[in-house]
Amino acid sequence: MKKTYRINFPKVINLLFLALILQCCTPMSKITYLNEADLTGFDISPKPPKHVLEIGDILMVKVISRNEESNNLFNIETNTNSNNSTLTAANLYLNGFTISQEGTIDIPNVGNVFVLNQTLEEAEATISLKAEEFLINPFVIVKLANFEFTILGEINAPGNYPVYKEGLTIYDAIAMSGGINDYGNLKRVKIVRSEENKRNVYDIDLTSSKIIKSDFYYLRNNDLIYIKPLKFKGFKKSQSQLLLSALTTFAVLFNVYLKFSE
Repeated sequence: MKKTYRINFPKVINLLFLALILQCCTPMSKITYLNEADLTGFDISPKPPKHVLEIGDILMVKVISRNEESNNLFNIETNTNSNNSTLTAANLYLNGFTISQEGTIDIPNVGNVFVLNQTLEEAEATISLKAEEFLINPFVIVKLANFEFTILGEINAPGNYPVYKEGLTIYDAIAMSGGINDYGNLKRVKIVRSEENKRNVYDIDLTSSKIIKSDFYYLRNNDLIYIKPLKFKGFKKSQSQLLLSALTTFAVLFNVYLKFSE
């Protein structure tokens, strides 16, 4: 007598569904930060890098002396081109001092001052030396007015973000932009960075704790961060639904075939 083998339909569907789930899963090591178990032995994070002034940087320059009337000749708050007395981002852009192609800034009543490739502290000393020709013991403050970063890719709120603080870390930037979404690959992050007026591209791994001691823990002005997608992003978002639908259809048709073949 010929034996008839009947397929257990629920078990087949469950096994196929389980295989589908396993295929769609992503290892936790690819979506979690700082995977090393023991982080207590790491040294203190490196100090924030000092920004080296480049062509196109916008500076806020404030010159202070005992003579209040003389101060008005140097400071952008009293610049006749200002729309109001509040230092907004727009005012800083319109009335700040932009470093020219020649590496200089043009300060009213002082003239051109060369500041290219200097740190902010060095620029303060340079401008102070120039201001001493007009003022007695001037005190100079120089701030970078256009510090910003751009973040793109698998991030919840991509875009360009101006920053008004020093020592911004890459984790601060990710938090400001809403965090990396479920499809972001933390192991494959690119940073496009301007160095000596040239653009360089670097690959970093946010799952490694080594990022804390690297040159990319602190961001620099105009850094571009790109979060690459996981390899199976497309499969997760669309093909998984199509595959599940196809498996269900196949199971129904196969069950009908078994009934008619009995």
